[in-house]
Amino acid sequence: MRLTSHNQTCVTTILAFFLVTSSIFAQPKPYEKPAPPEGAKEFAPDIPADAGQHLALSIRKLENGFSPERPFLIWALGSSYTARLGNGEILIPMLKDKFGDDRKFEYKRMVGNSCPWQYLRGWARQMVIADQPDLVIVNTIGKLDDLEKLIVLLQSHTTADIIIPSIHWRERGKPNWDQGLETAPDQDVPGLRKLCAKYGVEFVELRREWKKYLEANNLPIESLLGDPVHQSPYGAWMVNYMLAQHFQQRDSYAYDPQSREQLFLPPDPRRGKITFDFTGNRVDMLARGGKGSVRISIDGQSAEFYPSFRMTYIQPAKTNFQERRSPARDQSPHGVKLGENIEPQHWTITVLDDQGNYELEGSVTGKDGRGNAYQPFTSNSGQIIIPPEEWRRAERNKPGDKFSWDVERATVGEVVDFAKYDANEPFRLTLASNLENTRHTLTIQYLTDFVVDIEHLQVFTPPISD
Repeated sequence: MRLTSHNQTCVTTILAFFLVTSSIFAQPKPYEKPAPPEGAKEFAPDIPADAGQHLALSIRKLENGFSPERPFLIWALGSSYTARLGNGEILIPMLKDKFGDDRKFEYKRMVGNSCPWQYLRGWARQMVIADQPDLVIVNTIGKLDDLEKLIVLLQSHTTADIIIPSIHWRERGKPNWDQGLETAPDQDVPGLRKLCAKYGVEFVELRREWKKYLEANNLPIESLLGDPVHQSPYGAWMVNYMLAQHFQQRDSYAYDPQSREQLFLPPDPRRGKITFDFTGNRVDMLARGGKGSVRISIDGQSAEFYPSFRMTYIQPAKTNFQERRSPARDQSPHGVKLGENIEPQHWTITVLDDQGNYELEGSVTGKDGRGNAYQPFTSNSGQIIIPPEEWRRAERNKPGDKFSWDVERATVGEVVDFAKYDANEPFRLTLASNLENTRHTLTIQYLTDFVVDIEHLQVFTPPISD
């Protein structure tokens, strides 16, 4: 997104606003709906008859709630366009109006300056997958091949529904408007629509409805913009409103929600243990606290050492060089991949010069090789793979810049002691996550005579198999 000189003033303000990972819980901050442009009617879009067909699991969760209670988790990824949508203070009340004021929400986002789909893939791998959200909203621009890779990544590792709106009209799109073109200079809208249909992603016809609204009220594109590219407060409200309107309760959906998340009664503990076969990448225990302990294994291997891992956000050091209009997180590796022989530990990349050369070091492994931000890299131990296509603006890195993250095991320890849980309260315990999305065997071995009351086992099966 290239900003013109006359809107530079707004950039500094915007950066402070959106370049922070944000979350909001059950009670969003007060929000006052903005007025429409002067003389214009309220936005009343045409919502398609099939709206919500790809949100089966989200709608079921919002209808039924959770037991034990927890917030409905939304992750938003994108550019400053996503930041303008807020931290949930606009969307969450709209969803509460539909599903009940008692529903609780958590809203997280990661956004960057002009960040296209290409780099969101790294953030999804480092943060979103570890969180196992209920819904992912993606709102930015880029190449369709990069978006397809992002969708495949999310649908291979999570059961989350995905919503993608087409891009809003901006001043740069005036030639397309005049020529009657649906597409945008930086987004193939017809191609985006087809891609969403291919993967069962909920597509929101934002661009089409914005144009209809502008034409019906005889308004210029600028009337819904706060500057040449970003939505005005009312424009941001319109985007959130369209997202919320797609949560339509239907008689049938494009998929069965039980194909992604399903509850099972635990087998009888024959001879002091439960053996449970499942297909998916995560299994949770829903139980009531008590006392006693059990030993957990996956595929015959202790859960404490099972090779399933998650990663944390790649944090730029506070001392890193920061170009005026490019915060440190926007000139960094947005994502890395895990290789083989993984050991949980803290990893650090140190930039060696201004040519993109760096050194990788692990807190356990030690120095693990040198690479270049513009070339594919696999560490000497084989544990860490750093793809150059997910390292953004490496040309702005300076010697001494550092980027750090953790690799953590995604399973419980070998022995689970239930004494810490309240005997009268239900609880959820994730036994293993981020497994390969294939068939597995869970074994729960009783170590004492009296143990927690296991009410259900819940299996999570992402729609794309490994």
